[in-house]
Amino acid sequence: TRFYIELPTGTKAKDVRLEDLQNAAKQIFSPYQIEFVETVWWSAYAIGQRHADFFHKDYRVFLAGDACHTHSPKAGQGMNVSLQDGYNMGWKLASVLKGLAHPSLLETYVLEREKVAIDLINFDRYFAKLFSSQGSATPKEFQEGFIKSGKYTAGLTAKYDESPITSDTGVSNELAKNVVVGMRLPSAQVVRFCDSKPLQLAASLKSDCRWRVIAFSGDLTVSQNMAVLQAVS
Repeated sequence: TRFYIELPTGTKAKDVRLEDLQNAAKQIFSPYQIEFVETVWWSAYAIGQRHADFFHKDYRVFLAGDACHTHSPKAGQGMNVSLQDGYNMGWKLASVLKGLAHPSLLETYVLEREKVAIDLINFDRYFAKLFSSQGSATPKEFQEGFIKSGKYTAGLTAKYDESPITSDTGVSNELAKNVVVGMRLPSAQVVRFCDSKPLQLAASLKSDCRWRVIAFSGDLTVSQNMAVLQAVS
């Protein structure tokens, strides 16, 4: 069982003892009683909410993961964002090193990463306050806040601004109403044509650095839709 325990304002992390945490937990659970048989690991953490001023040096040295910012551990975004960074930089670096893309592609990492960092710090200030007793959130507000933040903490709401690889022609809302340019492509249950196997659309898009064109053709029993698809091919 893991506990995040709030200590009084002004407490210095280096002065905190295990007994302080256990006593605070007992007070929080009161009038219920709790006894600690064993504590495998514990740490005192002073919440800092800051992000780096620069995310690169001459586009040859890049910051990623926790080197970009510091925040509370509440939403589990440390590892999640680091994995996102690694994927973002990984495919771009591979494309440049293989000669498939111009080195300027790496500049889009900084554009995207800086926005993610700023959004994360703003979110963490809201989320940490929600957990804090000083925030005075009611149980209903806490519940609504947790549900509202669910997609963000799952990494589904990141939106990258316009760049050489993220371009909105202005007609995307007409062509694909549920697809937002600059955001993760929403997955859906589909049936693969070659073997009639049902699967998630995202499962058919392997992470191998290749670009893909997806055509939403509609019902192919409609002759007009089939004609359009044949024209595309």
